[in-house]
Amino acid sequence: MNTDQPTNSVKKPIQNSSGFSLLEILVVLTVMGFLIAMVAPRLGGISSSAVDTVCDSNQNRMVTMMSTFFEQTNRFPSKLTNLVEETADNTYQIPAVSDDNPENGPETLASEFMERNHFRIHYLDDDEAAELKNMGITRVLNLNAYDAYNEDGSGFKDDYDESINNDVTLATTVTKAPTLEEITVPTDTGTTPFAVAMVGIGHNDTDWDLHEDEKNWGEPDWFGRIVLGFGPENSLVTGGIVANAAHCPGGIQNADNVTYNDYNLVLPRLEATADRFEADIASLGFGATAIDGLEELQAVAYDDEPADGYVIADNDDNLKVRTFDIASAQERWQYATQCPEGHMFPADDEEFWGIDIDDDGTIGTVVTP
Repeated sequence: MNTDQPTNSVKKPIQNSSGFSLLEILVVLTVMGFLIAMVAPRLGGISSSAVDTVCDSNQNRMVTMMSTFFEQTNRFPSKLTNLVEETADNTYQIPAVSDDNPENGPETLASEFMERNHFRIHYLDDDEAAELKNMGITRVLNLNAYDAYNEDGSGFKDDYDESINNDVTLATTVTKAPTLEEITVPTDTGTTPFAVAMVGIGHNDTDWDLHEDEKNWGEPDWFGRIVLGFGPENSLVTGGIVANAAHCPGGIQNADNVTYNDYNLVLPRLEATADRFEADIASLGFGATAIDGLEELQAVAYDDEPADGYVIADNDDNLKVRTFDIASAQERWQYATQCPEGHMFPADDEEFWGIDIDDDGTIGTVVTP
C-alpha cells in the first residue's frame, strides 16, 4: 500500500528585491549633510552651555560646603594647595602658564586663569603668616608641578615659550621639590621665607611687584588676595564634608594644554597685607600718592574691550563703573571661589574688568607709574 501523502504546499516565488541606486544614496547623503550642517552649531552651543552649567554647579556646591565648614569651625580648611613652585630652598615662583600648544605637552596653569588673576609671587611677613595660621591655614601643599621643565630641571622643555607667563619670569633651572609637598606655614619668615600666589600684586622679597596691565582683569575685588586650591588632601575632603575634590569640565576638555584643574579659594584680603600696602604706598607704583587712591580705585566692566585711553568720566560705551577699596582688610566671611579658568560663582557683571591702576581717569594697556 502506498503510504505517501499528497502535499498541499505550494512554493511561493521569491520577491524581486533590489538595493538603492548610487543616485539615491548620493541624495540621502546630501540631505544628511545639510541636516548636520544646520544642527551641529546648535549642538555645539548646547555642549558649551552644559560645561558652564556643570562648572557653576560644582562651584555652587563648593560654596555651600565651604560655608558649612566655616560655620561649624569658624576657620578655613587646612592642607589647601599653594599655587607655587619651589625653585630652590625657600625660593618660589608662579608655575608655568599654558602656551596653548598641545604638541609640546601641557603646562600647569590655564592661560585664562593667569590672564584673569595676573598672579604675582608674594612672600609673607611674620604678621601675614600668623594671620593665616589664626584662620586655620597652618599647613599647605606646594603644587611643585614643574611642567615647563625637563625631567632633571636643567632647562625648559622643547618648544615652550616661557615669555607666555604673563610677565612673570621663570627660573632657568630648578631644584625640584616633591609634588604637593606638605609645608607648615612658618612663624619666622625671615629665617624661613615662604611665598604664596597673590592676585595682581606681590612682594618678591625685595620690593613690590605690580602687574601693570589695566585691562582684562577677572575681579577687581580679588586684588591683593591670596588664592589656594581645593585639592583632594584638603580638610573639606578628608573631614568627609565633600566626597572628593571636583574638577572643572572645561579643564578636563583642555587636559592636553593644562595639568592644574582644581577649584580655588580666594581668601579675604588679610589685615596684615592691607597694613603692608599702607606702609609702602609710595613704592607700590600706583598713580595715587595716598592710601585714598587705593580705597577709591575705579573699574569698568565690559564684554568687548574698550579702546586704549578709555575715559571713565565720559563712559562713551555706557560701561558699568564701580569703585573698589583694595587697601582695606576684609572680614573672614568675604572669601570667594573660582574655577581653574578664573571664573567666580555667581558671575559678577560682565566678562572682564578694566582697572584704573595709575589713577589717571582712563583705562589703558600699560601703566606708566
